[in-house]
Amino acid sequence: MNVRVFYQSQAKLLGVLALLLLLTCQSVAQNTPAQQALLRDIRIEQRLNAQVPPDLTFLDETGHAVRLNEYFGSKPTILVLAYYDCPMLCTLVLNGLTSSLTDLKFNVGQEFNVITVSFDPREKPELAAEKKEVYVRRYGRPGASAGWHFLTGDEANIKRLAEAVGFHYAYDPESGQFAHASGIMVLTPEGKVSRYFYGIEYPPRDLRLGLVEASNNHIGSLADQVLLLCYHYDVATGKYAPLAVNAMRLAGALTVAILALAIVVMLRKERNKRKEKENGDKQEKTAPVFSSYFLPFAFYLLPLLPESASTEAHRVDALFYFLLGLCGFVAAGVIVLITYFAVKYRRRTADQLALPSSSPKWVELSWTIIPLIIFVGIFIWGARVYFALARPPEDAIEINVVAKQWMWKFQHPEGQREIDELHVPVNRPVKLTLVSEDVIHSFYVPAFRIHQDVLPLSPGRPYRTVWFEATRAGRYHLFCSQYCGTDHSGMIGEVIVMEPADYQRWLASGGEGSLASMGQKQFRQLACNECHSGNAQARGPSLDGLYNSTVALQNGQTVKADESYLRESILAPRARIVAGFQPIMPTFQNQLDEEQILELIAYIKSLGAERQQVPPVSQPAGPQPSPVQGAIRQSESGRP
Repeated sequence: MNVRVFYQSQAKLLGVLALLLLLTCQSVAQNTPAQQALLRDIRIEQRLNAQVPPDLTFLDETGHAVRLNEYFGSKPTILVLAYYDCPMLCTLVLNGLTSSLTDLKFNVGQEFNVITVSFDPREKPELAAEKKEVYVRRYGRPGASAGWHFLTGDEANIKRLAEAVGFHYAYDPESGQFAHASGIMVLTPEGKVSRYFYGIEYPPRDLRLGLVEASNNHIGSLADQVLLLCYHYDVATGKYAPLAVNAMRLAGALTVAILALAIVVMLRKERNKRKEKENGDKQEKTAPVFSSYFLPFAFYLLPLLPESASTEAHRVDALFYFLLGLCGFVAAGVIVLITYFAVKYRRRTADQLALPSSSPKWVELSWTIIPLIIFVGIFIWGARVYFALARPPEDAIEINVVAKQWMWKFQHPEGQREIDELHVPVNRPVKLTLVSEDVIHSFYVPAFRIHQDVLPLSPGRPYRTVWFEATRAGRYHLFCSQYCGTDHSGMIGEVIVMEPADYQRWLASGGEGSLASMGQKQFRQLACNECHSGNAQARGPSLDGLYNSTVALQNGQTVKADESYLRESILAPRARIVAGFQPIMPTFQNQLDEEQILELIAYIKSLGAERQQVPPVSQPAGPQPSPVQGAIRQSESGRP
């Protein structure tokens, strides 16, 4: 917030509090019965469409006599009744108006005028000129001086003006001040009262709409006309409030327009297809009949779902269509019953009263038990669909997916790497292991009906997985459906489904070696083979046959050595210590990226149980070489 605006708002708040304190103290300590009677009549009485007397004569800031009708005729006018020597409230009114005019795109003197009239007959044009100079300079737009007028006048003309617009004020001789309410009026170009705005601050939107209405739509834009359809002036509050009825009408008209446009587009496509065919068939001959008699139902030809190209898509579609049909049936039933009951049980005479009634017990049991059965059935159905999607087949091809702003990276078991493209064979299940390197993403292929959040994992958190089996060769869109940053809309790709022979040729076309072999290189470079050698002097447990086995921990618990456990052991090796071994393994967190971790896991998964398992030693004897020294010695010995 601008510092100047902040202090101005604080000054306004303090001014209002001081005014309330002053009024409270006066009412408690000084108010006489005469003063109380005086304050009872202080108000602004709305007199909408009342004509301001055009023959009223005042003095402008230069001392020249002017008639009010000189300012009427072509533009709406904001009328402010405030005396210039007011110690508090009038200054707040003028400050609030100036702040609103500054935010308003309309310009004083061009689209509208402002007239400030002092209701203190003792004030002279010199004081009016001083006030004008202050507020015109604060407003700061060219041409404002010609459109903002500060007037003074005699008591007779002031009272006639105040009476015409419903502004009730009174002079208190004991304090030497005027008691009055705060607010402004908007006049039409003819000088009739159009709108009232109360208080000391006036929302620019309300002020703009009030000026547009007062000008009879001669100023403003099409957007203002649309806003006036959705907002109406509330006489009680002096503000513009949303008009729900007009908003509903506008939304209904927009819906009808969209439906009409959809029907026109479909009919044009149908006509173009008929023209492209040289020989008409039966379908073409019946097309005009379809257009004539089934035009109202053309909307139902719009596709509700993307194409179906996986084995599990029909399960998801069936559940979706059932829920859609059930909700539509219930909604239609509610509408029919409401209409029927509204007609059948309508009040037929003015003095007719409703009779007490009670529902039969079988009705209450029915609307309780039947929905319960339906909801339980939906839950069971949905659970079966979920478990079918969550449990990949044992023979599925395993592909690693790493999400990163703003791309998808894929690693095949054979070593092929892809970015934003995924090649898979048709009629083969594919299991995707997903992880994010930065923020939350979401892997979404509409044609396969798969949608899985991809999360950045902390050590110990399980990998997210999803699987599919494509049923048709082709190219299918891949999206990130979770907002992931500035270029989220560009994080798209394709799943390319190929025939088995084509897929095998694609696999043979490139690759840097299998994923396991690349993991083996990482294993040696990091000197992991020095500690996990599998012999009696090994300082770490053997990795042969480790994957999916049960591992005994130092705290007496056991854990299954799945991908999540292997990842945790790489990044946080001291989180779960294997029984019989010391916590000497260093962490590789922030040293390996997710692709390298997946390569290491693939290598560990590839290790069989062909070598003899050696029981772990409790404490290695002698000085222990570092991982780097071990790697050097391993390389020199030529050991695999």
